[in-house]
Amino acid sequence: MANLRLDLLSGSAVDANVRKDISLFVLTVAASGLFWWPLYIQPNLDFPRWIPLVLIALLTGLATALSRKHWPRFVFASTIGTFVGLLGGNAIWPNPDGIAASYEPLVVLVTTVEATFTSLVAGLVARKVSVQNAERQRTLWLRLLCCAALGPLALVLTPPLVTSRVARNDRLAAERFTALKDSVERTAAESDPSRICDGQTLKEHYSGPPFSEKDWHFISGNYVKEDGYVFGIYCHEQGGYTIDAFPARERADGTRRFCTDESRRVGCGMTWNLSRYACIPCSK
Repeated sequence: MANLRLDLLSGSAVDANVRKDISLFVLTVAASGLFWWPLYIQPNLDFPRWIPLVLIALLTGLATALSRKHWPRFVFASTIGTFVGLLGGNAIWPNPDGIAASYEPLVVLVTTVEATFTSLVAGLVARKVSVQNAERQRTLWLRLLCCAALGPLALVLTPPLVTSRVARNDRLAAERFTALKDSVERTAAESDPSRICDGQTLKEHYSGPPFSEKDWHFISGNYVKEDGYVFGIYCHEQGGYTIDAFPARERADGTRRFCTDESRRVGCGMTWNLSRYACIPCSK
């Protein structure tokens, strides 16, 4: 009878461990895939690609620490999750850039290899950690669940955060454009009109949201980027000038376009009219 009880207890323990490992495996696959979706949703916050890799390493390490004997399966789980997540993200939110989209299969392959290597290192390190204390195991489970929730949480928060960022970028872009327009007009009126090609002279007349010192060096004849918008001044337009500003990424960084020239009229875009860069009138 005693041996029977021991066998039953042993069987129950084995069943519990199997259920735990299955839960950890499924959670690792699902979370590893969802970590990548905030990078694919359109528009997005343009998260750097190393963030999901760090989260995958943390997830694999925690899962391994909770099931030390079977760490290779969690490396496999994170690899499968990454591959499926990348394919799914690309299918749901195709890359709007046609050129970048043509390289997507290579990106998926390289990123999956990176995730495999990252999770392998994490698993090799975490397999040496033995957690027998029930309280510590509960703590690790809590951390694991919090880590796994970061992907869905980022996915849910991305649309409102993008909306907030776009509104802020639009406001700052309008202020920068108005101040830059005033700076160019004052420079042209107070000195030699050719001085509008000198960024330092423009800086002296500028009173809007700041540009960097590097921006002032390149803004005449080139484009510079601040708060999601790019700004440029064409200063040799048949004795005049054209100021152009637009979001670096439509919908993701901003929604407006600004343009003006020596006529002081404000347009909503710029075009080449075979003789110079000219502003496109805003549609009513």
